[in-house]
Amino acid sequence: MPHVCLQQALLPERAEAMHQALREARFQRHHHGPYPLHIAPLDVQQPSVLTEFCAWLKTDDGAAYHAKLVGWPHALETRQVQVSRMEVGEHFPEHLDTEEDGLAVVYNFTRPWEDRFGGVLAFAHPDGDRDLMRVPPLFNSVFLFRAVGARHRVTEWTAAAQGHQRYSITAFILARR
Repeated sequence: MPHVCLQQALLPERAEAMHQALREARFQRHHHGPYPLHIAPLDVQQPSVLTEFCAWLKTDDGAAYHAKLVGWPHALETRQVQVSRMEVGEHFPEHLDTEEDGLAVVYNFTRPWEDRFGGVLAFAHPDGDRDLMRVPPLFNSVFLFRAVGARHRVTEWTAAAQGHQRYSITAFILARR
């Protein structure tokens, strides 16, 4: 599965501002019951660096930037941007995002993060008995992967992380319709 992972994805002061805006955002339980995590609907948020960043992710420039990072040969468009938070005991079960070709882009703003906290993006090995790849939610990192057929999950945010949340912003940038 083609992928790119970058640390220090944003300027440090911008990443700090994003973390603070995420801490202040209005979250609610995910509308789809099997997904035990919280989302922050963008249409109910106060203007902030978070809403500005998500608005940019939705633009043709945002899609083109991420396509260029991985050398995507065709024009893409952003179809969805989701802001999420995990609290102790929450996880994202194994799933496929789409059967359409394109990219999933995951920005992480989790601070602090330790192995024992969980919240790791894990990709299933085709044999189903182990993980092919595990990506921790390191602060100010971005992970891009080819979304079609990429079976994955996010491991449980454990009790060891009490008092901390896992924050991410995910964009689905897919082939133009």
